[in-house]
Amino acid sequence: MLPVLYQDRHLVVVDKPAGLPTIPPRGGGPNVAAEAGCLVCHRLDADTSGVLVLARSAAGQRLVSVAFETRRVRKGYLAIGRGALADHGTCTLALGDWHRGRVQIGRGRAADTAWTVRHRRGADVLVEAFPRTGRTHQVRAHLAASGAPLLGDEAYGGPAGFPLALHAWWLELPWPGPDDVLRLRAPIPAAFSASWGGALHDLEPTP
Repeated sequence: MLPVLYQDRHLVVVDKPAGLPTIPPRGGGPNVAAEAGCLVCHRLDADTSGVLVLARSAAGQRLVSVAFETRRVRKGYLAIGRGALADHGTCTLALGDWHRGRVQIGRGRAADTAWTVRHRRGADVLVEAFPRTGRTHQVRAHLAASGAPLLGDEAYGGPAGFPLALHAWWLELPWPGPDDVLRLRAPIPAAFSASWGGALHDLEPTP
């Protein structure tokens, strides 16, 4: 069973585990949409955990999809990178086509990611990232291009030997009405806590 963070007659929001694709992979296999029996509103990479919004009705899917398309959804990700990264920053490098397990950086569609470093430990940085657009691999590509590829993200130059250190931590959605705000948060995964211990015990999202 997928952990449910919220549900009503139109939506169900789950805490997606790492390793489970949002939609059926090539050749078939387990996936969130099939397990939940719901319609997809947006996607997370297979190895990314966290908040995922699904629809129980076509009306719900349409309303949520429009909210994403018009950038009325706010999102915050937790990531662990390794390298030199400013305390605060923004990356607006365009992101292009998928090729050999990664996207092209510096060409393609406009993309925009802001970040704040929440903790540092040696060469590792715990980052809260705020993608303002929704491109494939956006947080991964932008943090790597900014100097701190994620642990476990070999496609973008990150160190091997770790699970991908990326978690869709929180999401704000205009729901159930256009002037309402539904804010949802997925618990920080054990893999993050194991790496950072007490630093994450009372960590709260940026308001």
